[in-house]
Amino acid sequence: MADGRVSEVISVVARRRRWTLEQKLALLEEVLRPGASVASVADRHGMSQSLLFAWRRQVREGTMPGVVRAEGAPALVPVRVVAAASPREASRPSPPSRGPGGRPGKSAATVEVVLRNGRVLRVAEAIGPEVLGRLAAALDG
Repeated sequence: MADGRVSEVISVVARRRRWTLEQKLALLEEVLRPGASVASVADRHGMSQSLLFAWRRQVREGTMPGVVRAEGAPALVPVRVVAAASPREASRPSPPSRGPGGRPGKSAATVEVVLRNGRVLRVAEAIGPEVLGRLAAALDG
């Protein structure tokens, strides 16, 4: 260049990420936590806020692939409290527990739901009821 200035061109090829249904629901659950915001979750995961808003709309409207929207009013289902794990589960090591923010801490209680089709859904007790309902509906189909 004649005037002594140097120009630098930086090009980045951004690849479109593919999110699994589980990842989408986990991110949406994170947005629903008290004190969380779409902006903070999007920033933390390096994603667009508009994508989270779009996913939230899709779940609300029942148009997200893999998520079945519950029809009608919420219904009560029978619940059975089991005191001890089966011998097969007792021998399996449990994953390390993580507290809030992913830091090691107090272990969170796990809720196990056996669906009508025989599938078993294990979630942390802190899961939002709406998210649990969507997961159960999606896996029970």
